[in-house]
Amino acid sequence: MHILPAYPAWSDLRASMISESSLARNGSDSPSSASAVASPVDVYRAGEIERSFREFREWSVRLVERVTDLTGPVEEGAHVAADDVPLVRSVFGKWSPEILMALHSTTSIGFEALRRDLHGISPRILSLKLRGLEDHGMILREVVDARPPRVRYALTDRGWNVAWLTHPVFLYLRHLDPQLLFGAVPASSPQTSQALAAPPS
Repeated sequence: MHILPAYPAWSDLRASMISESSLARNGSDSPSSASAVASPVDVYRAGEIERSFREFREWSVRLVERVTDLTGPVEEGAHVAADDVPLVRSVFGKWSPEILMALHSTTSIGFEALRRDLHGISPRILSLKLRGLEDHGMILREVVDARPPRVRYALTDRGWNVAWLTHPVFLYLRHLDPQLLFGAVPASSPQTSQALAAPPS
């Protein structure tokens, strides 16, 4: 049985982020301005978010244990992790997440339409990335019988599973550290301040 490690309470983390973002927006170092933001609704909502992620973590542990019982012990060690690196790079390397997100938002899409959605990618790189994702069973390439022949791409069941299994991870990171959403955007920029001011979903 796995023992789940203890982490700082999500309510404490979220309250801290709310306070810090409030100070940044107001340009004030006064404690009173920060404490006014952490309302009972914020604390309750943060507690529910923390509870939901802890439940998901426990479900994930049970899922791993169940699959391991069915498939046998899983090897561990650096060589096993090294074998997973090409797969991780294929799915989460440059341009792959953008391709998966674009396909996640539609039933199917043509090559040129997909390339237009992915600003800055060349046809050659897009072809290579699509081929790699197809080799891993993430996407389906369908040749449409037309004149001239056309090709459309869509997520496979495996691709949809990967999308939904990783979605909670991104959701957790989004709530844990809103700054991760903005990359190089300065914390004092209007975009960052507006996003930090938005209530959690």
